[in-house]
Amino acid sequence: MEAKFTPGPWLVRFGNIGHVKAENGALIAKCQRLTSLCNLQANAHLIAASPELYAALSRIESIIEGAFPNLNDGEAMREARAALAKARGETPEP
Repeated sequence: MEAKFTPGPWLVRFGNIGHVKAENGALIAKCQRLTSLCNLQANAHLIAASPELYAALSRIESIIEGAFPNLNDGEAMREARAALAKARGETPEP
C-alpha cells in the first residue's frame, strides 16, 4: 500500500519551538520544549527523518521478500511490517 503522508525531505528549524517543515514549507510538526532542549531537538530530528526511515524500511522489506523468502515470517519482518502499517495509518491507535 502507498503512503499518503507529505513527501520528504522534511527539514528542522529551531526557534522557541522546533518546527519540522516539508521542502515546500508546509508545517509537519511543532516540537515544544517539554523537558529539555535536547529532547526537543532529538524529537524534531526523529520526525524529520521519518520519510527517509519509511522509504528505507520499505526497501529492506522488498529486498528480503524477494531474495530471502525464508525470512518473511521472522520476528524482525513482522515488526517491520507492523511499523510500516502504523506509519500508513492502517493500525488503530491504542
